[in-house]
Amino acid sequence: MKYCVYNHNIIDRGILSHYRQFRETRDGDQLPMFPNNRAIIEIDLTDRYKVRTAIGEVLFIGTGFDEAIRRIHYAQPDAEIEVIANGRRLTLEELEFLNDEST
Repeated sequence: MKYCVYNHNIIDRGILSHYRQFRETRDGDQLPMFPNNRAIIEIDLTDRYKVRTAIGEVLFIGTGFDEAIRRIHYAQPDAEIEVIANGRRLTLEELEFLNDEST
């Protein structure tokens, strides 16, 4: 399916703020970036990431875990995040807890 990505901004009392991003199909249907409100980050050994939807559609590719988180929150601030790293599937909270324990 082909679509365009738009930013949805809000202007309140003259202040512009970003709200979310959304996809729009050729038929004009507006869809969330992560249809089931779930983003999956896959991280490889070189610290490259791939952010995809639960149905496998890749939305972002880049380097740096923090960049992946920022891009997900920019696209859909309330999306649940799952992380796949070192062959393990974790929630973002579980990964942060493990990182806190190891430092």
